Amino acid sequence: MRSTLLITVALVGLWLAYAISPFVSVYRLVGVVAERNVPGLNERVDFPALRASLAGQIATTYLRITGKPVDPESLRDRITIGVAASLASPLIAELISPEGLLELLREGRPAATTLSGSAPTLGGLSSDTLGNVWRVYLNSELGISRFLLNVPVDKPRHERFKLAFCLRDWTWQLCRIELPEPLLVSLAQEQLKREKQ
Repeated sequence: MRSTLLITVALVGLWLAYAISPFVSVYRLVGVVAERNVPGLNERVDFPALRASLAGQIATTYLRITGKPVDPESLRDRITIGVAASLASPLIAELISPEGLLELLREGRPAATTLSGSAPTLGGLSSDTLGNVWRVYLNSELGISRFLLNVPVDKPRHERFKLAFCLRDWTWQLCRIELPEPLLVSLAQEQLKREKQ
């Protein structure tokens, strides 16, 4: 009986530690962004996964605004998205460099050197845009080895970033950012401008 109770307490403790750990990682990332700490950012971001995620989003939006809508489920269209993503790779490299990512996370928009035109400023990742822990909890989803968070919590859904954290080697790392539609359109239009130059 006593061993059953100890096992139950241990399992509840492990589950609580697992449930709290992504929130701790989010607040640590907020600190890194506020300090513009590039080495700290490198520890908290899975850059290859993030780059692939953003390349697909920008390429799909680019194809849509140029009149070539695609279905990401179709193999042929996935190849088309891959080609469009490779064309946008210089833009994506600027956006996902450590300095570019710090700017995107801090300001909620890419650096001025990445976008020649104006882009909407949607609010970045800060303790202000997160609100209190309860609001963070209400705007998050925890799954097995993944954690999703919508920020800024006080903006309408279409103006929020969806940050995805993946569990890698017992550490939560930012592995995907789903950009809001207005920002995706600005980035796709920037790619169009660059191709015309």
